[in-house]
Amino acid sequence: MKKFKLVLMTMALFFTMTAGATAATTSATLSNNQAIKIAADANTRYWNTLHGYKQKACTQKAFTYKGTYYSYVCSEFDTKQKVTSYLSGVYTNSAINAGLTKYGFITHNGKLARPVGDGGNMLEWNKAKVKLTYQRSDVRSYEFTVPDVEGGTVKRTVTFYKSGATWKVNKFDAVQ
Repeated sequence: MKKFKLVLMTMALFFTMTAGATAATTSATLSNNQAIKIAADANTRYWNTLHGYKQKACTQKAFTYKGTYYSYVCSEFDTKQKVTSYLSGVYTNSAINAGLTKYGFITHNGKLARPVGDGGNMLEWNKAKVKLTYQRSDVRSYEFTVPDVEGGTVKRTVTFYKSGATWKVNKFDAVQ
């Protein structure tokens, strides 16, 4: 019995320490710093999803389907359920579904695939300046001024919705 309790306590400690961005998203209110952390995490997840992997690139087999050139995503994202699970930490369900549709993800031969394209993250969300522009008890909109790697800045408006005790971004590409 003592070993069982020790295992449970160890697991609880592990999950507490690895919660990272998720812990930052759970709050009765949403601070400017939390909004920046969530937006930065959403940006990372956005680009990981579009590239088809989060940890380590894999060989992505390409094919043509209905006149569009696609590639299968890496095994960590090879089903819609896996991608949805990954994105749901910072995005609302409607944002995830709309984003996957907008960016042309399909299931082909039982595996998730994405249209082949270029792109990369040029924005430094962790260095963003933020201003609250709208708030309700369950909605917050912020205007972000985000520096890019070339020394410029861009403005982005990101709206967060409270789902239970968790704040989530409501538009998939709001943080691109």
